[in-house]
Amino acid sequence: MKKLTWLPLAVVLLFYLLSCKRGINKEEKETKKITAEQKEYSIERLFVTEEGCSVDTLENCTHILLEYPVFESEKMTKANSFLNHRMADVLGFGDAESNTLVDLEAAAQHILNDYKEFKKEFPESPQVWNVRMISHVIYENEDVVCLKMVSESYMGGAHGSLNTSYMTFDINTSAYVNLLDRVENKELFISLAEQKFRKKRNLTPGEDLEKAGFGFPDNEFALPANIGIDDNGYLLHYNPYEVAPYSMGPTNLFISFDELKKKSSSYLFRPVESADC
Repeated sequence: MKKLTWLPLAVVLLFYLLSCKRGINKEEKETKKITAEQKEYSIERLFVTEEGCSVDTLENCTHILLEYPVFESEKMTKANSFLNHRMADVLGFGDAESNTLVDLEAAAQHILNDYKEFKKEFPESPQVWNVRMISHVIYENEDVVCLKMVSESYMGGAHGSLNTSYMTFDINTSAYVNLLDRVENKELFISLAEQKFRKKRNLTPGEDLEKAGFGFPDNEFALPANIGIDDNGYLLHYNPYEVAPYSMGPTNLFISFDELKKKSSSYLFRPVESADC
């Protein structure tokens, strides 16, 4: 088995384990209230492991770790549901047609049960399954809130999965917001993104993308599926397999507000109707 190693999540996980006062052999669910005045959400944490697991043996134990915000305002009900179903999908327990929240604890336990059955059938297998998802708010103003979710999982196969997602919501309607709809000059935005992509991947301006190993539709540069925002600008993330083989890894790009402001007088949060979730 080829293990997936990702230091940031491993460090976060270790911190949680060392700060936990209770044993980790049992299912654990904890809610922590954020006290900052402007943040109307709590942080929900779910950590489930197989029996006999300890901090020292965690890498050899199947486990599921989830940490995510739960918005308290009724206006943000759709956002809570959207995030819940996104996590459920990663856990293999999603139902896109349902408006009911998925029981994430039951979904996590389902993975542990599947692993037990797998070990009964293949007792000599060295496989250790894990799912880790950390979500947090990275930007908010009077109109929108943006979340970043990083997920790492391994449930068999040649390698695990590592993905980053950005989710932006209108805080008044809870509708999912496509940030590109809030950019006045889309052509400029795409042009800057392509320049940065080519520089990041050591490609010349006119170099053929397909011949360089990238799988863009019709061999034309395109923006990634995930675009987020923070206090300084736009965050663009291509996950593994999105436009390149797994071996090439993800690609992160950043377009600052200053860059756009120099070339376009209006560049952020143009009043448009948000798309529904």
